[in-house]
Amino acid sequence: MAQQMPIRFQEHLQLTNIGINSANFGFSTITMESDKYICIREKTGEQSQVVIVDMADVSNPIRRPISADSAIMNPSSKVIALKAGKQLQIFNLEMKSKIKAHTLVEDVQFWKWISVNTIALVTENAVFHWPMEGDAVPQKVFDRHSSLKGCQVINYRTDEAMKWLLLVGISAQQQQQRVVGAMQLYSVDRNVSQPIEGHAAAFVPFKVEGNKSESNIFAFAVRNQTGGKLHIIEVGSPAEGNSTFAKKTVDVFFPPEAPNDFPVAMQGSKEHGLLYMITKYGYIHLYDIESGTCIYMNRISGDTIFVTALHEASNGIIGVNRKGQVLSVSIDEENIVPYITNQLKNPELALKVAVRCNLSGADELFVRRFNMLFSQRQYSDAAKVAASAPKGILRTPQTIQRFQQCPSQAGQASPLLQYFSILLETSQLNKAESLELARPVLQQGRNQLLEKWLVEGKLECSEELGDLIKAHDTTLALSVYLRANIPNKVCHIVCN
Repeated sequence: MAQQMPIRFQEHLQLTNIGINSANFGFSTITMESDKYICIREKTGEQSQVVIVDMADVSNPIRRPISADSAIMNPSSKVIALKAGKQLQIFNLEMKSKIKAHTLVEDVQFWKWISVNTIALVTENAVFHWPMEGDAVPQKVFDRHSSLKGCQVINYRTDEAMKWLLLVGISAQQQQQRVVGAMQLYSVDRNVSQPIEGHAAAFVPFKVEGNKSESNIFAFAVRNQTGGKLHIIEVGSPAEGNSTFAKKTVDVFFPPEAPNDFPVAMQGSKEHGLLYMITKYGYIHLYDIESGTCIYMNRISGDTIFVTALHEASNGIIGVNRKGQVLSVSIDEENIVPYITNQLKNPELALKVAVRCNLSGADELFVRRFNMLFSQRQYSDAAKVAASAPKGILRTPQTIQRFQQCPSQAGQASPLLQYFSILLETSQLNKAESLELARPVLQQGRNQLLEKWLVEGKLECSEELGDLIKAHDTTLALSVYLRANIPNKVCHIVCN
């Protein structure tokens, strides 16, 4: 039986199939600012043109007779930025109008859209941000660090708030026969730069279990003479009430047959709490952010993938290689949890990934953990397992019945109340849970609690819940019938 893979690999497009000349497949001629557009500069004889491939309509590339040193498409709209020497221009392709233009004093060595309305410009000496709004001109953000002198700039990243900025460059070391990576991490609030040895990096928000807010995670990978490392750290101060993310440093494996391989791209999946890293030789590495565990590694391309972006539809990574293949990798939501359990033999990680991503595949592990805690009378912990289990597999009438049958311990809330309290903290109660919680609350005459939970959307309204409440509070029952869309019961109460 073939081993199930934890990833999905897809070829979306072969650029030669839509008429793109393979001579134009390279870092200096193809840009991809997001998964929506690929922009290619072509030259046939003396004729120069820019080809724009809309990934939602790949069979109809847009061709424009444009001569430029570089062209980058806006991440979300049909707006293109063009560079010719020191001259910069931004055009709206749909309106067929120029939005703005600017001439810099220095040459731009690298540029990139860092949001839908801001372009970052990297010169030999500094980094500028150029807002698209109004008459705003490029503003210098920071000076380049001396450690990047002579480097080819290959990327520029920011966190979501644009408070942390990262410049990435590489240079060839002939004596050592390797490519050295140099980074400059800049804090806007502190106005301080830190040089870092590294090849690829990403910022990704990540919520640590138990924290109220997301941590601002910075991950970077390097391969030097001593080997490969992946560092995962939190930048800035933790949000109020948050515990600090524990820094992770793990080895990055490079196969013996790839002695000169090194990381070239990284994307973080906020949705899944994972990191995708691609190397020059076409290997994909998949890491868990919280633990730093390498979940999967394999070669996906025999040719260098030289430009990448986040693949939003799958929360994975998409890129273009030197053969013109447009490839994406994402997790296989059906297989990743069983793969971690069975192949990595890591049930703890399987449980965490299943909870974080609400994925099936670890049902037996959750049931086993729940039963073990229940038998040990650790009812609060058992309730947390039941509440967090994916797809609501443990949120059943049978679970409620088990908590109802547990004896209360002196000085503590009943196990059933502990269970409902934990559910109310994290989610909406289902129909059965709403009914079983309402019974003791009504018996105690605490109708205002039910009203509060209704307003907060914590209860699933049903005809049965309305009938139960009606004997104690007609007005509250009317509110339930309205929310449950039971018109005959609403009319009956109103008319009487």
